[in-house]
Amino acid sequence: MSLSLIFRLQAIFAAIWALQLVLVPTMVFTQYQWTPSAELVALAQATGAAMAAIALLAYGIPKWVSEDQLKEAAKSFAVIAVLFIIVQLYQILISGMAPGGAMDWVSTIVTILFAIGFFMKSK
Repeated sequence: MSLSLIFRLQAIFAAIWALQLVLVPTMVFTQYQWTPSAELVALAQATGAAMAAIALLAYGIPKWVSEDQLKEAAKSFAVIAVLFIIVQLYQILISGMAPGGAMDWVSTIVTILFAIGFFMKSK
């Protein structure tokens, strides 16, 4: 699997999250057993905009940079993935803010796979 493909897959994953957070935040909240409020919807939509930015960057970077620069960018994306993993595991295992259902674990595992892919291909 090429590094460019990993970036494209990351773009798709981030875009899916962006669309959910912007267009159907109440559905996302229901999955996490949270009670929707106007404030949570606004926060979700802002987070969705940030996820859209990550998606656009992940999609564009392979076209914008050389192979060596792509490896450097991959290191940054690996760190970003690790930050998401830390938050996801904290919310599932420690704070209890995420219920630890299948969606939680699928998202966490996919993020772990991205972190591994970015780290391995950045060498």
